[in-house]
Amino acid sequence: MNLLAAGLVSASSFLHLGWNTAVRSTEGSLRFVWILVLSGGLFAALITIALGIPWHLQTVWPWVLATITIHSLYFSSLAQSYRQGALQDVYPAARGMGIVLSIPIAWGLFRQVPGLWPLVGALLIAVAVIVPAFKTRSTLRTLGWVLSVALFIALYSAVDSHSVHLISPWPYIACQYLGTALLLTPWALKTAPLASPKTAILSGIVSVVSYLLILYAYQLALVGPVLALRQISIAFAPVMGWAILKEPWQPHRLASTFLILIGVALIVFH
Repeated sequence: MNLLAAGLVSASSFLHLGWNTAVRSTEGSLRFVWILVLSGGLFAALITIALGIPWHLQTVWPWVLATITIHSLYFSSLAQSYRQGALQDVYPAARGMGIVLSIPIAWGLFRQVPGLWPLVGALLIAVAVIVPAFKTRSTLRTLGWVLSVALFIALYSAVDSHSVHLISPWPYIACQYLGTALLLTPWALKTAPLASPKTAILSGIVSVVSYLLILYAYQLALVGPVLALRQISIAFAPVMGWAILKEPWQPHRLASTFLILIGVALIVFH
């Protein structure tokens, strides 16, 4: 993976952790997630129009429909996971298992096979985040939802890494987010309204920027290594959970952090 792709992915990872922390702070409110996705889609659509980027959806509409469906299931599963589990349990387990699943999916769909050392780094990160996650009861209780989130991460990563070679990331993500918001609307409107939508709107913009960086990175590198490197944010999830959300500190996370950093080094500097 070249340094530009590594820089895009690293920046994206910290933005991703930021909006996930915001979702967890609302205990997985689906109304919050819906506003997040809707505002992110509107932001991406406005930028696309302002920059005069052509949409060209006729070339990728099957993939657009696929990513909308997958992201709808992903966001609803993510909200359910955060209603039941802590940030430092759900986030590492979901992201880690997403890595493991993304590599065979990308290989099966698009024959994208990473080199030996990126593959070793990805597996090392996966082991580092999955094993500690299942030492806590909270994650065991939400195992089904976390597995669902991980599966949808792997699926949308494979679909989107292919699609951005056919269309600009801006109109693609605008359709992705707006379509997802549309599908989530009936369920979101049944949940309790938010006292203020400002944080959700800001989180939507942050989410779009975060994922746009990943989509551009997909144009420069294979999906497996990109998704693996993105998990550097997992190393900071316990700190965010403890400092911002007041979750209990878990010392065993330090060993996981060390293994994650080794995995990242193998991916970037192979």
